[in-house]
Amino acid sequence: MQIDTVPEDIAAWHVFTELNALFEEVGVNPIHAATRERCRGRSVKDAGEAYANALAISDLLTLWHQHPNFIDPMGRPIPIRLRSGKKSFRLLAVLAAPTVSPARLLLELKRLHLVSIDGKGLIHVHKRSLNVFIDKQLRALHTLSSLRGFMRTLRHNLRSPPSNSDQMFHRVAWNGNFNASQIPRLKIWLRRYGQGLLESADSWMLRRSQPNASPRGRSDSAEVSIGVYLSVLNK
Repeated sequence: MQIDTVPEDIAAWHVFTELNALFEEVGVNPIHAATRERCRGRSVKDAGEAYANALAISDLLTLWHQHPNFIDPMGRPIPIRLRSGKKSFRLLAVLAAPTVSPARLLLELKRLHLVSIDGKGLIHVHKRSLNVFIDKQLRALHTLSSLRGFMRTLRHNLRSPPSNSDQMFHRVAWNGNFNASQIPRLKIWLRRYGQGLLESADSWMLRRSQPNASPRGRSDSAEVSIGVYLSVLNK
């Protein structure tokens, strides 16, 4: 944690207040959500499927920008047909998400304006990553998933000795007297260098990903995420 001075005292009620406001923003009832039995049913199943589709879309976009079969000599993603040998959308979908229907993935990609189809039937990709905040359900699922992952990192580090190499990487650059007029420039800086860091991490992890789980359903794989965020507290 990179800090110059110690932040103001933070009481537990500050965190609870922010957490309740966050739940309200994403449309989650914290009282009902606290009881697992009340969360079962169609809505939870639909949410799980939506999250699985979001992960599949993310993996597909990454492969489309990195797999040698789907990029040109300049490293740019190429337009592809729905069915056409080793450079088809169907094959790309199977590589990225073998358990999700290619037709459903394409439908979701079109709905989120991530791809378009020209008059010749070629599918063009427009973005490398999925902006989950453009979809009401996805932004709620992403918010809860990010919050859960961050809490797990903190809990893991609290239980590990500070000198233990097993601690999860966690650093924060904090400034208590930042010029508020410079925040737009800070956002530009973070988009440029933060996006580059995430794309590099994405490529590094992709090259070391495990193949699909064994027939018995067991695998030595783990779900890993790396995040970059900007927090601003107006005085």
